[in-house]
Amino acid sequence: MQIISWVFVPLFMPIYALAILMYIPSVEDFILNDDSLYHLAKENKIAILLIFFVCSVVAPGLTLLMLMSKKIISSIEIDNRKERLIPLLITAGYCLMLYLFFLFMRNDNHLPKYIYSLPLSGFMTISLFAWINLYTKISLHACGTGILTGLIFAYCANSIYFSFSLLMIAVFITGFVLASRIYLNKHTLAQVLYGFGGSCIIVFFINYFYPTVY
Repeated sequence: MQIISWVFVPLFMPIYALAILMYIPSVEDFILNDDSLYHLAKENKIAILLIFFVCSVVAPGLTLLMLMSKKIISSIEIDNRKERLIPLLITAGYCLMLYLFFLFMRNDNHLPKYIYSLPLSGFMTISLFAWINLYTKISLHACGTGILTGLIFAYCANSIYFSFSLLMIAVFITGFVLASRIYLNKHTLAQVLYGFGGSCIIVFFINYFYPTVY
């Protein structure tokens, strides 16, 4: 169960979600498939995943290590609720920077709207959870699975064709991660359900209704 928690660290979830949608066939319900992640050129897929990896994994990960060295947090998992505010706000800041980066760099190069809406929804979700964290503890792993599931469901809802495996992957990952957090006594059932439900709803609506960017 501990392995599951490490494999599906919240910082990895946006990368997993994008990779799943980029490499499993689907057809977007838009003219010329403008918002299809699957139909992106191979080099664009790799470039986008690398940018997300740097901003969503490397930068926040190095920040967590720095905070540990300064004794601001006691562990990389940030189990202590009182230690979570600063890491969450910093991670939300990285999401906002990523969103603004793609927005300002778009020029004449069209990218699927999810490249913009995913970091924006991440910023909104993490900011909300940082505020909620002041009053009660919520599972960040569950939040991560909510981001993955919310994006995949929004993408499928916008598609005229999609592989059913997309939804099954999201459901299985969510089930494994939530079960592992409860089994390891890291969170209560309510904490994982609130974390998953809250992030999934926010991410779904932002990604579903975000307009196509030209």
